Amino acid sequence: MLGLSVWPILFLIKNYASHSGALDVGLYHVLPQCSYLISIFSSARTEHHIHMRFTSFNVAALAAALLIGSTHAGFPDEDDGSLSRHLTGVINSDGPSDDDGDTIDLIVKYKNQDLISFITSHSHDCNIAEKYDIDKKGREISRKHQLEAITIKKSNLEDIQKDPDVRSVEFDYKVHILPAMHSYDVEAGEGEPRLLEDTPYGIDLVNPAPRLAQGNNKISVCVVDTGYDNNHEDLPHLNSVDGFSSYPGQYWSHDGHGHGSHCAGTIGAIGGNEKGVTSVNPDPGKFSFFIGKGLTDNGWGTGSGVLAAVQKCVDKGAKIISMSLGGGDYSSMANDQYSGHYEDDGVLIIAAAGNSGNSAYSYPASYASVMSVAAVDSNKNKAIAGPGVSIQSTIPGNKYASWSGTSMAAPHVAGVAALVWSHFPNCSNKQIREALIASAQDLGADGCDHDYGFGLVDAKGAYDFLSEKGCNFPTGDTQGGCYQCEYLIAC
Repeated sequence: MLGLSVWPILFLIKNYASHSGALDVGLYHVLPQCSYLISIFSSARTEHHIHMRFTSFNVAALAAALLIGSTHAGFPDEDDGSLSRHLTGVINSDGPSDDDGDTIDLIVKYKNQDLISFITSHSHDCNIAEKYDIDKKGREISRKHQLEAITIKKSNLEDIQKDPDVRSVEFDYKVHILPAMHSYDVEAGEGEPRLLEDTPYGIDLVNPAPRLAQGNNKISVCVVDTGYDNNHEDLPHLNSVDGFSSYPGQYWSHDGHGHGSHCAGTIGAIGGNEKGVTSVNPDPGKFSFFIGKGLTDNGWGTGSGVLAAVQKCVDKGAKIISMSLGGGDYSSMANDQYSGHYEDDGVLIIAAAGNSGNSAYSYPASYASVMSVAAVDSNKNKAIAGPGVSIQSTIPGNKYASWSGTSMAAPHVAGVAALVWSHFPNCSNKQIREALIASAQDLGADGCDHDYGFGLVDAKGAYDFLSEKGCNFPTGDTQGGCYQCEYLIAC
């Protein structure tokens, strides 16, 4: 499997907020190399027929193989025994319970941010959390977006929905990394030490020699995942203020799972130190990390936990957010927050498309303001591909492992975005996104097509595009799909 290369490809895919019509996610095609190609389409109904359209901006970078039946991403490879046999058990036993007795977890959007209990616990006689939360206090998600998580008795649900200070209420949904879908009998955290530095083939594909070097403008990349091994020999050492955890007793600088450290290593493992692996951004002095622990050490989390971590990334100045996770249905609150960060805060948000074979949207990747990541194989088979194979990176304990899935694809795209942006600090997040599209190597039919999107991502190509065009070209509205091409200067 190590010899099979996987090509990254950029997709711009249409997201339909109305969700009218069926969705067909996960059209499988099994290659001789045993990689499973996965598509993400929206079947949008017209008056006369149903036709296929992409659901979100799908930037396919390097990912890896083998998936059936989840909306998330990230697999172990059989050859080095690295991820975990406990992942399947996580889905059945270690995650949040579906039966929480007489209480339910909610995300509440207020009409006024001053109603969030964290802000005004002493300035109001009785705020919403004090009225309804079982512990008389809420868990702040976003002041800007007036969001708070609370746990209430089921009997109070109707009352809080009718409360005049509440704009809307949603159930807090579960989020997690992708479970192992095949019989990989391996222990969590297993991997191997490395005495010499390797260049993972994914780096060669997204930034081939002669490589585009990092620019002089440090770009902050936030990884929202299971945490970060801050003691790893091949990862930049971060300060205490360089991370945030959404969960009490769970520390961002500890990665009890390994998924977050693996993703971070692809973006920014230290190069030139003759240890382990190099990365898309090998010089830690020319970029920075912020870590948002949106998932717990067992790979599970909540929608509110992920949104709180994303908000903290933005508050701390991150320009790029990388998320290799998924779960839950469409959320208007999440959509509004991601859209706000993209449209108003100038943040580029990148998420794994997932490897689902069911008929559900994959979120957060399917929001129009989020770049969704998938891949094709080295033979350039149809861009309905999800994962590739054997991405080498860092895992806790000064070890290294090859894992597979669209989880491994998203950090390649995030790393390339940071690399290109470091040369053009005056460009907007939208211009960086569109430079990646405009410079992609076209595959399939001329221009954007529903098989290959806009083509193969190319770091040097994006750099050349911005060198020629500068940062003054218009970007238009965020449309998604090939319709985005109407606003692209390259089109």
